[in-house]
Amino acid sequence: MTKKQQTILLAIIGVVVVVVIVVVGVGVWVATSLFDNIDMDEAAATKTIDDVRAKFANAMPVLYLQPQGLKLARKPPDTAQAVELKTLHILRWDVHEERLTRVELPFWMLRLKDSPIDVIYDDDNTGLRTRTATSIRVSDIERFGPALLVDGQLPDGGRIVAWTD
Repeated sequence: MTKKQQTILLAIIGVVVVVVIVVVGVGVWVATSLFDNIDMDEAAATKTIDDVRAKFANAMPVLYLQPQGLKLARKPPDTAQAVELKTLHILRWDVHEERLTRVELPFWMLRLKDSPIDVIYDDDNTGLRTRTATSIRVSDIERFGPALLVDGQLPDGGRIVAWTD
């Protein structure tokens, strides 16, 4: 290998390494910007969740939470809503750590894969994480338009609310 070929090869390897570092850095930044953990007492968390619930004028959630996963509480409309969904919001109150976790997922990320949604939850009895597949797809959720998706109690006493806009 000539000296010129070695220089070109080292330049290519250097560019690849820099690109990988940038991609990983951007990925970490995006992932951490989606989650926000706020320490607060139960009264403040309940008020925050109730304020979200009030936006939907006590409408019935689209999905209901049960130990086997999420189930549709009502049939999706036959036609899609005219409004394009922008964000999936999730608020989760952790009763043990007195922490409210706020997650905001851009809906375009969910549209990348229209497979059934998996629900992952921690089992307090075994300490294991359980993944439960559902038959609900992102396209089903989109047909409801902006809506309250989930409003329920968690087995550990916490609470979760999810909605789209």
